Amino acid sequence: MISNLLQDAWDKKTIELGGSILQSWAWGRFAESLNQKVHRFSGQDFVCLAVETELSMGKKYIYCPRGPVGSADAAMVDLRHFETDHAIVFSRIEPSQSVSLPRAVKDPQPANEWLLNLEKSEEELLIGMKPKTRYNINLAQRKGLVVREGDQKDLLTLWQLFLETSQRNGFKLHPQNYYLQMWDNLSPNFLKLLIAEYQGQPLAGMLMTMFGDTTTYLHGGSSVKLKEAMAPYLLHWEAIRLSKRLEYKHYDFGGIAPAGDERHAWAGITRFKKSFGGFEVTYPGAFDLIYSPIWYNVYKQGRKLTQILRNK
Repeated sequence: MISNLLQDAWDKKTIELGGSILQSWAWGRFAESLNQKVHRFSGQDFVCLAVETELSMGKKYIYCPRGPVGSADAAMVDLRHFETDHAIVFSRIEPSQSVSLPRAVKDPQPANEWLLNLEKSEEELLIGMKPKTRYNINLAQRKGLVVREGDQKDLLTLWQLFLETSQRNGFKLHPQNYYLQMWDNLSPNFLKLLIAEYQGQPLAGMLMTMFGDTTTYLHGGSSVKLKEAMAPYLLHWEAIRLSKRLEYKHYDFGGIAPAGDERHAWAGITRFKKSFGGFEVTYPGAFDLIYSPIWYNVYKQGRKLTQILRNK
């Protein structure tokens, strides 16, 4: 009972301050299931979920995904207490407003995201799409594709779609256990699994989170089988319709490429997401609160070396 009261109060305040699922109590529980140590701080005008993240040589850093929520300056008073732990090199924060700290060497979360306002009728949402997107949704429906909500048994199917997509597009996946633990800790209140299929054959799938007034497309994958059936279009349309039925106000398509960057790795997926209509949200990025300048410099040089070796 006490834990539930803490969780409810934490989430209520996070939502009131405009925070996302990444600062929810359940997300912290999910991080703990991955053997990460989690810290939670809150004050009159902020909440901050902070996760200890391993570096090499016995060092680590604190990461606040899409946080602190609310006053970053107030939260940093608590974050500075980590300075006494000599194993912690820095804290990486992602506040909603820029702060007077060095920019991080890497933004863990996308700086640009694409959202759709769901406070419209389905007809209005369809009219707001690119004509080709409406056509592809209708095409998938005419071909007999259906989208259904999945359960734990469908996690293997989804994982196989993730694997195929990562191999095809050359991006790195989380370990399979990451998604299993996500399901165990976030469903059913904060997570849904959707599968688009044709006559029982899975063609595309996604994990969608639910928090505050927003549902978010978190992870997805698709098969090259029956590619002409346009399963990803119907998958997102049904996710949008489900979000509306559950009375959420926004559907977050997730990260997109910076405006005008056609060479960006996400350029293609950005065109896909924008074709549904909507608007862009831009974040200031990540900032590092440095406790040990010497070890922070070692960390930066190590990242540079890794990048050079990766590009060879």
